[in-house]
Amino acid sequence: MLKKRKSLYFFFLYILISIGVFYLSINYINNEEQNLLHQKYTLVSENTKKNIIHLIEDKQNATLVFAISIARDDSIKNSLLKNDTSLLKLDDFSKTLKKYSNFKNIWFQIIDKNGNSFYRSWAEHKNDSLIFRKDLKQILKDKQIQSTISVGRYDMTFKSMIPIFHGDKFIGIFEIISHFNSISKILETDGIDNIFLADKKYKNSIIYPFSKKFIDDYYISNLNAKEYLIDLIKNNIKKIISTKNYFILENKLINVYPLDNKYENIGVIVSAIDLKNIDISNIKSFKMASIIYLTLTIVLLGFIIGIVNYSLYSTKINRLNKKLRRNIKITRVQKKKNQTILDSQENIIIITDGETLKNSNKALFKFFDTYKNIKEFKKRYKCICETFIDMNDDDYVIDKEYEGGKNWAEYILANSNKNFKAAINKNNEIHHFKLNVNQTQFENEPTPYIVVTLTDITYEIEQQKMLKNLNENLEHLVEDKTKELKELNESLEEKIQVEISKSKEKDTIIFQQNKMAAIGEMLSNIAHQWRQPLSCITTAASSLQLHYELDKLDKKELDSSCEHIINSSLYLSKTIDDFKNFFKRDSKKQNFLLIDTIQSNLNLLKEHFKMNNVEVILDVDEAFSLYGYKNEFQQAILNIINNSIDAFLTNNITHRRLIIITQSKNQLSIKDNANGIDEKIINKIFEPYFTTKHQSQGTGLSLYMTREILIKHQNSTMQAQNTTFTFENEDYKGFEILINFNQ
Repeated sequence: MLKKRKSLYFFFLYILISIGVFYLSINYINNEEQNLLHQKYTLVSENTKKNIIHLIEDKQNATLVFAISIARDDSIKNSLLKNDTSLLKLDDFSKTLKKYSNFKNIWFQIIDKNGNSFYRSWAEHKNDSLIFRKDLKQILKDKQIQSTISVGRYDMTFKSMIPIFHGDKFIGIFEIISHFNSISKILETDGIDNIFLADKKYKNSIIYPFSKKFIDDYYISNLNAKEYLIDLIKNNIKKIISTKNYFILENKLINVYPLDNKYENIGVIVSAIDLKNIDISNIKSFKMASIIYLTLTIVLLGFIIGIVNYSLYSTKINRLNKKLRRNIKITRVQKKKNQTILDSQENIIIITDGETLKNSNKALFKFFDTYKNIKEFKKRYKCICETFIDMNDDDYVIDKEYEGGKNWAEYILANSNKNFKAAINKNNEIHHFKLNVNQTQFENEPTPYIVVTLTDITYEIEQQKMLKNLNENLEHLVEDKTKELKELNESLEEKIQVEISKSKEKDTIIFQQNKMAAIGEMLSNIAHQWRQPLSCITTAASSLQLHYELDKLDKKELDSSCEHIINSSLYLSKTIDDFKNFFKRDSKKQNFLLIDTIQSNLNLLKEHFKMNNVEVILDVDEAFSLYGYKNEFQQAILNIINNSIDAFLTNNITHRRLIIITQSKNQLSIKDNANGIDEKIINKIFEPYFTTKHQSQGTGLSLYMTREILIKHQNSTMQAQNTTFTFENEDYKGFEILINFNQ
């Protein structure tokens, strides 16, 4: 009866333990399954990203090499020089490429030196500004070859841009544009559906969309985008755009990768892989094996409890023997479990002491497919290191004794901060592996072992070699071009010296013409000022003659008329003196009052102001003096004032016209309200020959001469800027010249 009760007790104990073990084990198996799935999906995601990056780099390099080759065609340079697009046959060339090569959608574009589209092979549209593109701004600035990804008016594309020169003069840019369709098709053949999306900030920039497809505000660049993927993204756009890792959606592994150029983020690449196309057989095998082991463990547990129950009625020796057998069985189960975990890994994993191979996973025999198990392998190789070949590279380990008598595995352990590799020759092909080494102590084993993981990186190494070869070819090409340019520069030096001499002679002639133009303009001003006094003289003389004929001429009338004639004549004489002094060449520097020179100009232009309805506001310290050439300084100030008057007429300012002249300490400001100057040309106004007027109305030298006088002869600095200001409670926009006197 007592034996029966104890047996029942052990039976219930077995049930409780079995439930606990089953629950904990199932949780563990599920967690391990999720961890393995996560590792698998992460690996697939990273490999997909690497594949996309390599494809993009290959496409950029191919497009760049193609662009450099075609840019040498003289028809491109001639069309820019002659402003004649009929010389170009690039649209026919694009069609030929589409018909007979893998370049199915190659576009050609020529951009002039101002950033405007001069020619497009795929459209008649031209002469529109492309200056909104950051990559184009950069090449216009530094005139260097560029290969980038950017968004234009038609599409998000690869762009390789080659600057075009005529001699040493920059005349434009040749651009090859290729699309993402070829990359998308390659990925599709690998079972990866994909969509290349331009960021929504470009929606208004893409005026003529090539694919004509959008997801909300995001433009779809590739033509072969699958409809199911478009719908999936549309329904989950916020989640997809904001994600940084993979996620599972509708039995698809969704990956989102940023698409950047060196200036900014321009979009994302969304890829989708059907889960059924991802090999997870090893994970399923692991789960199945784990469940089998769990079942065996529970059965074994029942068997053990039965043995324990039986052992209560057996001798002490029997109990010890049973316990020993139980431990042996558990150890075997654990070893099988460990081996299953090893076999579930794709990378080659071996256990060694650095001299002898102790164990490995199945991946070793997938690579060395002539061997079925470790016993066969060890008949040929005692250690895997015997298969390593010497690459004459310190990063590659081989079977030799390293410093301190260490073998290859011990040497890697001692230098864990370095990235070691190994190379193995299989069927006359060299395979490259990255080596990760860890040391571990197994239960019931007195000696610690080394666990080595070999990750195949052959593809990455080959890609690096290809890129290196491509870079070397580009370097040779650049060297040849540099040599050609050097020879051309040497032959041009003599011609440049001749042209500089001619230019100096031309400058002298034009400066003289500008001076004569200024004299003519002053004569016009004087003519306006003479009209009133001449009219007064004529009126007074006629009055005297009339009174004399009527015999009514008295002394008072005679004195008054004569005084009027004398005063008017003196005014005319003073005007002539002012004119002579204005163009009189200064023989030496002198001290003069700033107010006097400005007031003299205002007197000379008084009638000109009145005729053009110009108000002059003057606020200058009457005691402020300068040291320099007075007449030259007066001419410089006159040029600035005349420039403002011309601006009122050119810009058709019909409301109040103001010229405000103010002085603060050592700075003089002359500003107007003529709406200012276009910011694109404001930096050119002091260049010789530059003018915004018609060629018949200006030489383009007045502000250049003004700057030369003030900087070289008056020891001053000068700057120009657009400005806004308030005067008498009214807001105005105009142009301002600031002169800083360095004294």
